[in-house]
Amino acid sequence: MSDERFPVIVVGGSVVGLTTAAFLSRYGVPVLVVERHPGELMHPRARTINPRSMEVYRQLGLDDRIAAERTYEDDPQALMIRVHTLTGEERSRTRLAADDGGVRLSEFTPSPWAHIDQDRLEVLLRARAEELGADVRFATELVSFEQDDEGVDAVIADLSTGRRRTVRADYLVAADGNTSPVREALGIGRQGTGSLGHMLSMVFEADLRPALAGRRLGICYTEEPTAGTVLLPHDGADRWVFGVPYHPEDGESVDDVDDERVVRMARAAVGDPTLPVRILPQLRDGTKVLGYTIGAAVAERFRAGRCFLVGDAAHVTPPTGAFGASAGIQDAHNLAWKLTAVLRGHAGPGLLDSYDAERRPVADFTLRQAMLQLRLRTGGKLAASAPLEAAADYYAVVCGYRYSSAAVPAEDGEQPFAVPPRDLTGEPGTRAPHVSLEREGTTISTLDLYGGRMVLVCGPEGQVWARAGRRVAERDGFPLAAYTVGTDVSDPGGRWPSAHDVSASGAVLVRPDGFVAWRGATLPDTSPDTVLADVFASVWHRARVAA
Repeated sequence: MSDERFPVIVVGGSVVGLTTAAFLSRYGVPVLVVERHPGELMHPRARTINPRSMEVYRQLGLDDRIAAERTYEDDPQALMIRVHTLTGEERSRTRLAADDGGVRLSEFTPSPWAHIDQDRLEVLLRARAEELGADVRFATELVSFEQDDEGVDAVIADLSTGRRRTVRADYLVAADGNTSPVREALGIGRQGTGSLGHMLSMVFEADLRPALAGRRLGICYTEEPTAGTVLLPHDGADRWVFGVPYHPEDGESVDDVDDERVVRMARAAVGDPTLPVRILPQLRDGTKVLGYTIGAAVAERFRAGRCFLVGDAAHVTPPTGAFGASAGIQDAHNLAWKLTAVLRGHAGPGLLDSYDAERRPVADFTLRQAMLQLRLRTGGKLAASAPLEAAADYYAVVCGYRYSSAAVPAEDGEQPFAVPPRDLTGEPGTRAPHVSLEREGTTISTLDLYGGRMVLVCGPEGQVWARAGRRVAERDGFPLAAYTVGTDVSDPGGRWPSAHDVSASGAVLVRPDGFVAWRGATLPDTSPDTVLADVFASVWHRARVAA
């Protein structure tokens, strides 16, 4: 007998778990989040949100809030440098804002980078998830769970009182981190290198302007106090995130690192033996030094029955490239609409198989690219065995990849797995292109049309597609928004058809996560109702409804 009932329970209340809950709530699905920590952590952890993740948060109405809470402003002169010490010999430098051959972000996305520490982001996410109706419970731990053909029974404990309750849910989403007790309980193994090393993480306050000598620092890798040490700006002023490798396999322990040792290490990295340094707490209990593992692994499967893995529970990557949190955010975005569609009866349960089919290959690809970045940035000190495959275009890794699953009716011909997003042309399985449109006198992005339901966008001469789509959706009982370019939205630059590689009479079907499900280049020779009915049956993974 259960004490409570929810369609979905999310285990883990960090960025990915809260993102999952926020999207489910936005789609109208009641969700419970349980997180064992008493509150959001103070440690900054992930520190940058890339444009694709900002596109996702744009759908949640969070982009302006995130911009207002940014830790520090974008700095086009920020450098990534490798040095002996900050005051010593500089081995290499790269301007982080290098623009990929002159291509501007605005050419393929409406969303800029946002520099915000994860602790601040989590506060915003929790508030938004709760605004939308999510039940978020901190200081609450998953004790055990069992699943059957109809759902999941989860025993949770309130850590402040010790009281236990049983929650019955249709589905469980594990966002419980790298060590994921849920993944272990499901018996899901992982593939990959595993542990690449261990790092001490600290935050200190110091005036580094003399050592910087006018340089605008984004990331600094130093050889002192040991190779692989990293220094990053925390607030764009005097606070710095400081990471130093350590070796627990040799008996080294985080508990042995006191303030005095941190000061010595910070001075060694900077190259100033008398530098005034103040060590700052990272947790609410005053803890100043944390240890973490640099991992490289992908779960062998992202689904087991009614349980799903997202974020670090599914895949863990080195921090190089800022891929890790973003990949988890995309997991949440991909899974939430599919769970919603199945729970509402719009889709067959087979649609949920596409989560693993789509996200796991992306995780493998992202991990390989992060490993390559780690090897290059540390001069081979870390990830020395990483294969020297060609480095992909950075933004191809972020948002230029291609999904292949039953939820994406394939077009003929072989296509590359990932391309620079400026080269995306509306092919099924890829993120829909960004094109500036106008609606009611306001400039919007095509990406603003998507989210929460299927969207059919038709060319200026494709009104027949829009009418057919509405008929099929009404008959089959699922939500669909249909727009005709030139009627419902205007295309001042006339770019929409060419950007999607269709004619003026073509149409593109876009999923709630902004990925193209299908496109028709021109009007069909047969009934558009028949064409779209077949497409929807495939995408929704259910039998076609007879006309």
